[in-house]
This record gives sequence, structure tokens and C-alpha cells, in this order.
Amino acid sequence: MTSVLSSLQLLIKCLMASIDMLFWTFCLLTFLQCVAGMIVSTLCRDYIENPEYPSVTRDEVYRYYGSFTRTFLTMFEILFANWAPSCRVLVDNVSEWFSIFFLLYRCIIGFAVLNVVNAVFVQQTMKTASFDEELAFKQKERDVVTYTNKVRRLFQTMDETGDGTLNFEEFSKLVTSPKLKFWMSQLELDYHDLLSLFEFLDNGDGQITLNEFIEGATRLRGQAK
Repeated sequence: MTSVLSSLQLLIKCLMASIDMLFWTFCLLTFLQCVAGMIVSTLCRDYIENPEYPSVTRDEVYRYYGSFTRTFLTMFEILFANWAPSCRVLVDNVSEWFSIFFLLYRCIIGFAVLNVVNAVFVQQTMKTASFDEELAFKQKERDVVTYTNKVRRLFQTMDETGDGTLNFEEFSKLVTSPKLKFWMSQLELDYHDLLSLFEFLDNGDGQITLNEFIEGATRLRGQAK
């Protein structure tokens, strides 16, 4: 539950930090949509008003491009929704050259511009998250808990007797077992001398308890960094 609330808190902070960017993104997209819409609407005007063309097709074109508001809505549909019907109505009835216009429009606005906008929003989100001290502290706590659980599982795997301690014989399996060696590498525990590592983790009684193993692994990991 805490992680869910932390994610929600981060989301709200990122949205609040991106209000200015959201506003200018909306202004940019609105401007581009208006320009493209006026061009298309102007090119369709003669077809809509010419009585020589079938009224059914003229009504269909008018439904998408007959006024500023209709054209404006259609351009947003082309950019964010199903763009095929509004494109086909012009290509099939008015001119096939509209296919080039819509392909360029989709590639430039729908791909290039929107991807740049998405990248900027991602960068803003990462920046907000990196400067959030509370979030960084909670993430550090989660990392410690996750690391401790991994070390505990490694200890339990090595402790074949189940007495909660490791002697040197059990500990020496780190060298012979590929799985345990892989776990050690994943835990960022680098070692060259098995005996020295055992003495580093042991408090002098010849056995390593779970707490000693966790504390020693944490110290060894810190030295590696």
C-alpha cells in the first residue's frame, strides 16, 4: 500500500511540475491543428459547394470538413484517433493527392512532434523524481530491504543443517557451487580468498550467524562500491 501511495505522490508531483509544459504543448498542438485544418478546409470548399458532384459525397465531406469546428475536431481525430475514415473521404472523393498530405501530416506531427513532446515529459518526470528527497529515501529503504532478503535467501540455501549458523565447510560451497557463486556476484559480493572472507564475516567463534552474514555482506558491498 505504501508503494502505491508513493507512486501516486510521485505522479501528482510530476503533473504539478509539468503544468507549464502541458499548457505550451496544448498551444503548440492547437496551432498546428488549426493551420493544417484551414489548409484542408480551404481545399475542400470548392468540392463541397459545387452542385455538379453527388450530394451524398458532398455531405460526407462536409461532415468532416464543412466548418472550422468540424475540421478542427477532425484534425484531432486524425492525430490521436482513427484517422482512416476522415482521410479516405477526401482521397476517394476529392483528390488522391490528399493521401500525400495526410501521410506527411501523420509522420511530422503524429510521429516526430509527439515523440519529442513525450521525451520532454519523460525527462521532466525523471528530473522531478531525482530531486525528490523523500522519494529517494524511500527508494533507498526499499533497496536495503530487497538486498537483505536476497542475502537471507543465500544464507538459508547454504545452511544445509538448518541450525541458523554456517561453519567453514558449509561456507566453502561458495567456491564449488556455480549457483551460489552467481548469487554472490548478483549481491555485489566480490571475494578472492575464501578464508579471509569467512574471517571477515565471522566474529571469532568459527560460525557465522544470519545477522553476521547480513551485516558482513552489507559492509562488503559498501566497500566494493
